[in-house]
Amino acid sequence: MKVFPRRRGAVLVNSALGVALLGAAALAYTVLDDGSGTTAAKAPVRTATVTKGTVLATVSGTGTLASPTDAAQDFTTGGRLTAVKVAVGDQVTKGQVLATVDTTAAQQQVDAAQAALNTASVNLTKARAGVTTTTVQQLPAKANGSSGSSGSSGSSGGGTSGANGTGGTGGTGGTGSRGAGGSSASAPAADPSGQTAPSAQATVQAAPVAVPEPQTTTISTTKVDEAAVAQAEQQLATAQTNLSNAQTALAGTTLTASVDGTVASVAAKAGDTVGATGGGSSTGGTKSTGSSATAPSGFIVLTNPTGMQVTANFSELDSLKLKKGEAATVTLNAQSDSRFNASVLSVSPLPVSGSGGGAAAVQYSATLQISGDTSKLRTGLSATVSVVTGEADNALSLPTSALSGTGSSRTATVVHQDGTTDRVTVEVGVEGDTTVQVLTGLNEGDKVELASTSGSNGFPNGSFPGANGGQGGRNGGGAGAGAGVAGIGGGAAAGGAGAARGGGR
Repeated sequence: MKVFPRRRGAVLVNSALGVALLGAAALAYTVLDDGSGTTAAKAPVRTATVTKGTVLATVSGTGTLASPTDAAQDFTTGGRLTAVKVAVGDQVTKGQVLATVDTTAAQQQVDAAQAALNTASVNLTKARAGVTTTTVQQLPAKANGSSGSSGSSGSSGGGTSGANGTGGTGGTGGTGSRGAGGSSASAPAADPSGQTAPSAQATVQAAPVAVPEPQTTTISTTKVDEAAVAQAEQQLATAQTNLSNAQTALAGTTLTASVDGTVASVAAKAGDTVGATGGGSSTGGTKSTGSSATAPSGFIVLTNPTGMQVTANFSELDSLKLKKGEAATVTLNAQSDSRFNASVLSVSPLPVSGSGGGAAAVQYSATLQISGDTSKLRTGLSATVSVVTGEADNALSLPTSALSGTGSSRTATVVHQDGTTDRVTVEVGVEGDTTVQVLTGLNEGDKVELASTSGSNGFPNGSFPGANGGQGGRNGGGAGAGAGVAGIGGGAAAGGAGAARGGGR
């Protein structure tokens, strides 16, 4: 058969494409067969032995150190600084004078308050004394006494009358007192010749009676105004309060250390003007917000590492396991070999500010007291905290991976010496970080089967996690590559066939 030139070209193209297709198929087979032609060796059974020991359950958190005795020292009375007696780095003791401000204005206030107190005290004394009113009253006049009647008794004295007209001897009149009757005269004496002498009463006039002076008495009346006393007492109390405040303000012009410590900062120098704070020196220590410590601020700041504490954040699950008094270990992040013992002081019932928002996990803070020598520690150092939430001493234990299930009741596969196995139920107690306490179901020395692996690297199927996926990806890529080559060859063959058909026409 005679072959035309155009048909001969199509045959050559189809032959070349056929060879390429066979090569692609061979390549795909080689790639797909890589790794699948070998059979993994059966992994040996791994076991763990039940032993006695200590099982520790711990939770961890991170935080910063803070001293509760860090203190900000501020004046309670502001003014111009007259002296600053300390510098940064100085060691000070409680009560030591740190700085002073001008006392002129404060002393004037004390003087004025003292004068006001003196006045208020005098006013109270007057109010309590009251107002005294004096009046003079005349006593009623006394009536004439019985002396007048006694004087008149003088006339009752009788003389003995003579028998022959001769007058007898007159009787003696009674002595009157201030009364007219008291001045009675004696009876006239008898004349020797028997004649009666003329009476002197007829020639002597009566003496005038003296008028007594009126008698008076003085009456004093004191009246106390209770309302005035109460007002004076209130004024005195106010004056005493004002004086006390003025004296406090005067004392506030001298700043003294509220605690022992080291001067960490001084905010001003002599001649500068400083303000006053209502609370004066603050000894509340470093404030903690979550796991961050905020150092106190003031005119002078004192630090003291005594009683150093750490505030750390824990996940919401771990925070539920924390209890006051639990033992802990604090490791400084800057010095991993520096570890300190500590104990839980408190656990905040509120979440850390900012946690829980969006996708962030909720955290709770706990404060722990560091024990031992803390003299070289500083506020703000970061640390990792490990708290022991459970402990079982001299307890049966085995790796957690040897048990299946969750909770207090789990299962384990016991491997006997003859190679046979039994599935048993195990009651567990304290679950540590890598081991778990066995309460019942196993005995010391029992061998328990661990999770099976097919390789010697400790991972299932003898490969690292993701390794098989990567191999599969590579195999898939090879298969795709082969398919792509085949597709290319098929397309080229189809094109050649079309060209042949066109050439035939």
